[in-house]
Amino acid sequence: MVNDSIRVFLAVAEKRNFSKAAKSLFLTQPAVSFQIQMLEQYYGTVLFDRVNRNITLTAAGELLLRYAQDLSILQANLEKEMQELTGTIKGRLMLGASTTIGEYVLPYLVGRFKKQFPEVDVSLVVANTEDIETSIINTTLDVALVEGPVNGKDLNTEKFLDDELVLITQIDHPWVNNKRISVFELNQYPFITREKGSGTRHIMENAFRKVGFDLNNLNIIMELGSTTAIKAAVASGLGVSIISEWAAKDSVKLNKLATIAINETKFERQFTVIYHEKKFRTKAAYEFLNFLRSEEVHEMLKS
Repeated sequence: MVNDSIRVFLAVAEKRNFSKAAKSLFLTQPAVSFQIQMLEQYYGTVLFDRVNRNITLTAAGELLLRYAQDLSILQANLEKEMQELTGTIKGRLMLGASTTIGEYVLPYLVGRFKKQFPEVDVSLVVANTEDIETSIINTTLDVALVEGPVNGKDLNTEKFLDDELVLITQIDHPWVNNKRISVFELNQYPFITREKGSGTRHIMENAFRKVGFDLNNLNIIMELGSTTAIKAAVASGLGVSIISEWAAKDSVKLNKLATIAINETKFERQFTVIYHEKKFRTKAAYEFLNFLRSEEVHEMLKS
C-alpha cells in the first residue's frame, strides 16, 4: 500500500496539482487525495501546503521526494536483478494504448504474452493518444502503443503496424451502390467523429486539410470517445464516420457496416510503440518490447 501511495505522491509532486496527477495516473481525484492523506498519516506530517488551488511541497515533502525517487529506482533494480538470478519473469507491467489499439489489437497480444509469461501482472490503460503520451512522459506507464503522432521529450518510438482509416456507413446507405465518393460529398450526411486529442481524429483532419476540404463543412452531430460506440451509431443509421480499418474489419465481414472509398485522399498512418528513454525498464518491460518486435506477433496480426 505504501508503494502505491509513493507512486501517487511522485505524480502529485511533479504536477503540483491533484486533478492533473489523477488524470496522469488514470485515477479519480478523491483516490489521489486519499493516498496522500494515508502517507501523511503514516509519516505523521503534512507533505503539501495547499493554498487555494496551488500546492507546494513542505520541508517534509521535499525530504520524502528525494527518498521516493531513489526508492522507485531501487525497487525496479531489485526486481530486475532478482528475476535475472531466479530466471523468472514476473512483476507488474503497466501498459497503455490509444483507443483503437486498446480495443481491437492489444488485448490479443496481451493474451499471447501472458501465456509465455504467466507470472507477469499486466495492467492496461486505454485512453486517447494525448493522454497516453502524457502518462509515458510522466513514467506512469512502462510501454504504450498509440495511433497518433507523438513528440514529447525523452520519448523513444518504434514503428509497429501500418493502418488506414476508412469511411463507414450502414449497409443500406445510398453510397454503398457507388463504392466511391468525393471527399466534398461528406457534408451531405450527419457525421460522427472521435473526440479532440484522438489520434484517429488528428489523422483525418490533416488529410482533409491537404485536399482543401473545409472541416467546418462537416455536419458533426456527435463526438464520441469510443470507436465501438461510433460503429454502433453508424450501424443504427445516425450518420457516417471514419475509423481504423482494424476496427471496421469484423463488422464488415459480418455485414453490419459497409466501407466506402474516398477519391481524393487516403488516411494512412502507423501504430507506434512508445516508451520513456530514461525510465528504468524491468525485465517484464524488456520482454514485452521484444515480444512486440517478434515475427510471431506480426504473423499473428496478418492472419
